[in-house]
Amino acid sequence: MADLTQTVLGVDWQSPVLLASGTCGYGEEYAELIPLDRIGGLVTKAVSLEPRMGNPPHRVAETPGGMINAIGLQNVGLSAFIRDKLPWLRENLSRARVLINVVGHTEKDFVEVVSGLDDQSGFLGYEINVSCPNVKDGTLFGADPETLAKLVAALRHETERPLVVKLTPNVPDIGLYARICEENGADGLSAINTFPGMLIDIDRRRPVIGNVSGGVSGPAILPMGVYLTWRARQATSLPIIGIGGIRSGSDALQYVLAGATLIQVGTALFVDPQVAIQVHQEIDDYCERNRVTLRQLVGALEIPGDPA
Repeated sequence: MADLTQTVLGVDWQSPVLLASGTCGYGEEYAELIPLDRIGGLVTKAVSLEPRMGNPPHRVAETPGGMINAIGLQNVGLSAFIRDKLPWLRENLSRARVLINVVGHTEKDFVEVVSGLDDQSGFLGYEINVSCPNVKDGTLFGADPETLAKLVAALRHETERPLVVKLTPNVPDIGLYARICEENGADGLSAINTFPGMLIDIDRRRPVIGNVSGGVSGPAILPMGVYLTWRARQATSLPIIGIGGIRSGSDALQYVLAGATLIQVGTALFVDPQVAIQVHQEIDDYCERNRVTLRQLVGALEIPGDPA
C-alpha cells in the first residue's frame, strides 16, 4: 500500500477522499453502503439555524455528463441536527473526519449556527457554504468581496475549529476570493460548488426543475473544477479540497496535481455508492506504481516552459 496520509487542517488524514455535502446525508444514510472509516471523511448535508423545507419539485434531473439539482438546502435545522444527527456521527466514526456544512440567510445566521455547534463533539470543523446557486441568497456571500470578508472574520471570532470556505465558480477571479478567505482567517477552501444551469421540457414549454434553475454537477464540470483549483492554488497557501466531477482516481489526481490536498466525491455517489472506495484504491494503485507518496503529488503540476 502507498502512503496516502497527510496532515491537513491540523489533523492526520488516512485518505484524501471525502463524501461531498448534499450527497451523503448526515453519514448514517451511507453507513450500510460503504465502510466510512476506510475513507478520509465526509461533509454533512447543510445545517441552517432553522429547518428548511427546500425547493418545490422536480428537484433533480439528469443532464448529458451529469445532473442538475435544486434541492434548496433542505435540512433539519440546528437543534434537530444536534439532537438527532450528531450523536450518530460521534458514536460511529472513529477514523473518518467530519466537516459540517453551514448555511445561512444572513451573517448572523451563520454565526449562530457555528456558535451553537462549537461546544459539541463528534466533528472536526466547518465547511462554510457561501456558494449555493439554487437558493435565493445562495451566492450573496461568495460573490461579494466585502461581504465574504466580513463573514469569514465574524466566524473566525466564533471558533478555533477549522473553517473551510466553499467557493463559488461564478466569479471573474477565484484567486481574489481565495485571498480574501485567507486574509480573514479561513483555514482552508473547497473548490468548487456547482454551476448555475437550466433545462426546459420542450413539450410542456416549462422548466424541468421546479425552481426554474439549479446547480450543474458531474463529469461535465471536471475541467472547470481542476482549472479553478489550480487558479486558487496560485493565489493562496491554504489547503484546498477539490470538488467537481470526480469519478475515478485519475479524476482525483488531476485535482491533486493542480494543488488540492483533499478531494470530495459527490454526484458519482448517486450512480455507485462504492465509488469513493474505488477512487481511494485507484489513487493508492497510482502512487504504488509510481513509487510516490500522495504528499509529493500535491501541486506537482508541471507547466511546459515554466522556469520553476
